[in-house]
Amino acid sequence: MIVLRRLLVSITALSLAYAASTTAQPAQQNTRQIERASASSIVDQEHATYRFESFTLSSEDGKRHYKIEVGIPNRPAPATGFPVIYMLDGNAALTNIDTTDLAAIDALSPTVLVAIGYDIDGSHDTTARAYDYTPPVFKDGVAQNIEVRGRVGGGAAEFLELIETRIKPEVDLRAPTDHSRQTLWGHSYGGLFTLYALFTRPELYQRYVAGDASLWWHDGFLVTDTFKHFDRSKALDKKIRIMEGGNRSNSRSATDSRTQWSAKNMVRDLQMAGLDISYENFSDLNHGQMLGASLKPALRLAATPAQ
Repeated sequence: MIVLRRLLVSITALSLAYAASTTAQPAQQNTRQIERASASSIVDQEHATYRFESFTLSSEDGKRHYKIEVGIPNRPAPATGFPVIYMLDGNAALTNIDTTDLAAIDALSPTVLVAIGYDIDGSHDTTARAYDYTPPVFKDGVAQNIEVRGRVGGGAAEFLELIETRIKPEVDLRAPTDHSRQTLWGHSYGGLFTLYALFTRPELYQRYVAGDASLWWHDGFLVTDTFKHFDRSKALDKKIRIMEGGNRSNSRSATDSRTQWSAKNMVRDLQMAGLDISYENFSDLNHGQMLGASLKPALRLAATPAQ
């Protein structure tokens, strides 16, 4: 009987030890996954083809703070400078670029990567980007104070000027860029900003890529107002790519006011005006997934040699 009791105690101890080891293992795996996720940005890795530098700056009113990461090819610059892509939501953009992308860019044409992010730990500063990426709204020539979803908007003109006068010169101090091969990419509110830049100051970039642009913002203001004043003749030499996720059919009722926000209809209008613009729908991808899905083609477009 004593021997039997000892045997049962031993079996119970072994069972408890095994259970403890198996329950601890997923926690250890989760910890490793979190560590990998926190170090997933290409900035934190060493690359044979690229090195990264960063700088910070603040808006003129001191309310928004930016961190700009600059990816510089590890090779001598061409006589005309490197092509360059400016990426909005830079914190999130960098986590959607991998070594395969860098290799593809390097094979086409080494390109300077400029990730315009916010000086925060997370991927998005929702309050700051709501202001920076949305167009100013005027009534009778007077700028209006606009709030959408509880966030103040209307700062796109200021932000466009900040990129032009403060960010681009800093980038050129680190790597000479070819000002005839500049690409602007943005997703969501960033896509809205990209189209705003195209419609108001098309001369600033040669290639524009917008992913799942938030055309709904302020009752479709960009399409119903800004787009109407767009001088198409100033963008005939631009390459423009518009991408959307989800099933965006044009089967809505003609009385549905949302049809006036349709990116597909906007693209048709610009194609008829002779612009080099294309539309692509990723019906199986949601809004968040469109960030990476639109960024990768933008990187390759930026690196494609001019014809």
